Amino acid sequence: MASSALLGAGLIASPAVAADGIKLGIGGFFKTAYMMNFDDDSEGDLGNERNTDGVFSDSEVHFTGSTVLDNGLEVGARVELEGEDDAGDQIDEAWIWFSGGFGELRMGSDDDALANACIVPPGGTGNFSAFSPNQWGANTLTSNSVCSGVDDRGDAQKFVYISPSFAGFQLTASYTPNGGDERHGDGVGAHLGMPANTDGESRHNVSLYGSYSYEGEGWGLTAGAGASFEGHVEQAPGPDRDEQDFYQAGLNLTFGNFGVGGVFEYYNDIIDQGAADLDRWVAGIGTAYTYDAWTFGAQYSHLDQESNNSATADEFQQDRVVLTGNYALGPGINLDGEVGYTWVDTDPEGGTVSSTDVDDYNSLEIGIGTNITF
Repeated sequence: MASSALLGAGLIASPAVAADGIKLGIGGFFKTAYMMNFDDDSEGDLGNERNTDGVFSDSEVHFTGSTVLDNGLEVGARVELEGEDDAGDQIDEAWIWFSGGFGELRMGSDDDALANACIVPPGGTGNFSAFSPNQWGANTLTSNSVCSGVDDRGDAQKFVYISPSFAGFQLTASYTPNGGDERHGDGVGAHLGMPANTDGESRHNVSLYGSYSYEGEGWGLTAGAGASFEGHVEQAPGPDRDEQDFYQAGLNLTFGNFGVGGVFEYYNDIIDQGAADLDRWVAGIGTAYTYDAWTFGAQYSHLDQESNNSATADEFQQDRVVLTGNYALGPGINLDGEVGYTWVDTDPEGGTVSSTDVDDYNSLEIGIGTNITF
């Protein structure tokens, strides 16, 4: 950061000039899947009154461009347009960046450091996985995410710094002034006055993630670990909520066409307010093998959470296994599929989780999809 300050001072003393202004190019993706789900659907079960099959799509158009000044500083911008209107939130992420020998500094709507840089095991595809996939057919209350930060909105306005790679080591850091403020309507667009502090909203959040990569003779290693912290929570009338802090670590190994890895994330005080006190952890493994245009994968994940509130289920466990296949039809054009099985155990059975009565639950899902990038 000291080099960044020196660079800024140099720019003031000697204005930098770009040969060309920033011109945006177009990219993005389109993912779609047809899925069938066979599950417990009796009265009181999570699958009750849910459809058996469906077609699901997710797409974004990315406008990205940059220019390099005559002093070597790269300046760029990126805006991600949602292909489907997400409850009025047409823009997903949008940020500008400055990069050079000091690394890269982003400003705008983006994920925090943990979510940006986290390590996930191999075996997933563009649509399907055992953790937090693009498409999840089982009728559960939550996914088994292993890449979640503490921000109230994952793409809240923030600073993100990505260091250069030093002998395989790299650091990503982020600072979020207001954890729930992402869009103009949240008070972070053109404005008069500062954003309001909403009851229960976090602010001054910090996230750090360090990673290491090594490429050996016929094998490779990627490892990472980090954390995400709420700086302060605006307390509402009634029971106060403690600040959340999440911790994540992952390790992947590759041997030729074969890859294997494991991951763990601990959610401390994911809910902590009055009588509700809930911690959660998620762990899992994955493997993948590539043969010509085919990639075959397998993943397993386990979620475990406990509550001290007698009005809820004391223990909630969710397990998920998926077998995946991906075929590369051409550059940026993939067909993928999965067979997945998810099961939920609660103690006591029928207890309340997130204000929903939950019995033990089982689900078999089958999916086939496409993943096109452009």
